[in-house]
Amino acid sequence: MRQRSFLIVDDSPAVLKRLGQILESLGHLVVGSAGNGLEAIAKARDLRPDVITMDIQMPEMSGLEATRHILSEQPDQPIIIITAHGQESTVVDAIAAGAKYFICKPIEREQVAEVLNKVFRDD
Repeated sequence: MRQRSFLIVDDSPAVLKRLGQILESLGHLVVGSAGNGLEAIAKARDLRPDVITMDIQMPEMSGLEATRHILSEQPDQPIIIITAHGQESTVVDAIAAGAKYFICKPIEREQVAEVLNKVFRDD
C-alpha cells in the first residue's frame, strides 16, 4: 500500500496524537490537523489530503456540517468519521452527509487498518 496523506480533525489533543501515531505506524503521512469544522474546511482546501478523518462533535462547527461542506467542494474526498460507541443515530446522519467510512472510539490500530483497506480498495 502506498503512502497517503491525512488531515486529522478532532478537538481532542489525545485523539489527534493517537490517530497520528497509528497512521504513521501504518506508513502514512499526517499533513495537518484541525480542532473544529471551520479549520477542517480551510485545511482540506489548502492541503488537499488523500484522506480526512473527521470527529463529529466539535466546537465552532460540527464534523457533519464540515463533511457536507468539504464534499460539496471536493465530492471524491474520502472522509472517515470518528465516533464514540453508542452514537448509532449520528452514524446515520454522517451517511446522509456523504461519509462512507467510520471508526469508533476508542481508536485501535487494527480497526484503522481495516477501514483504510476499504478506503483504498474503493480508490
